[in-house]
Amino acid sequence: MGKKNSEFLTILDKVGKVRSLDRQKLLDELARAYQEMEDLNRSLAEANEQKTKLLDQLKLQASDLEQQIREDGLTGLYNRRYLDLRIENEFSRAKRYNRNLAVIMADIDRFKLINDTHSHLVGDEVLKVMAHLFRHNLRTVDFVARYGGEEFVLLLPETPSNGAILVCERIRREIEDYKWGALRPGLAVTMSFGLTCDINVADHAAMLAQADAKLYEAKRGGRNQVRF
Repeated sequence: MGKKNSEFLTILDKVGKVRSLDRQKLLDELARAYQEMEDLNRSLAEANEQKTKLLDQLKLQASDLEQQIREDGLTGLYNRRYLDLRIENEFSRAKRYNRNLAVIMADIDRFKLINDTHSHLVGDEVLKVMAHLFRHNLRTVDFVARYGGEEFVLLLPETPSNGAILVCERIRREIEDYKWGALRPGLAVTMSFGLTCDINVADHAAMLAQADAKLYEAKRGGRNQVRF
């Protein structure tokens, strides 16, 4: 009987050890699984962080690209491509709701002579100053674009002809009175303006052509003036 009890106790001891080993093995497996989960979460967090940085970089690149597409590189004003879109939209809105819209074509007088006499670098600086003077005299709702070379187009929504004339005259005087000599001794700059507010034309191209025709009137009339 004592021998049997001893054998029974030995068996229980072995079973206990097996159970202890199984329990330790289970705990080891759980710890390993937890560590793998932690590693996976860390990898996912790093991937999300990289994805966020990439998205931010792509957004910044897209914004820069959009700016390059819309803006003139020298003056920072809008370019002709964006003007074509904007003037069509403004004309359509004015036509649909019978609202005022002023379209202005402006051109620096004798700009070629400025380049030939004072250099193209000075000519570029003149264009930059023009951009500054336009921004200084226009509202946030107004629009100005470099049309090409020394030509600019201004769009003044909700502006009747008398108001647009005053804006053009104010800009014309500021250009004439600007201290150009500080940029280059002997330099003098003026600008001519052609203005139309007639929305009863076929399309925005016709309105722009009217402003262009008035600009040529100003040129033929002696320059440094506003024609409407």
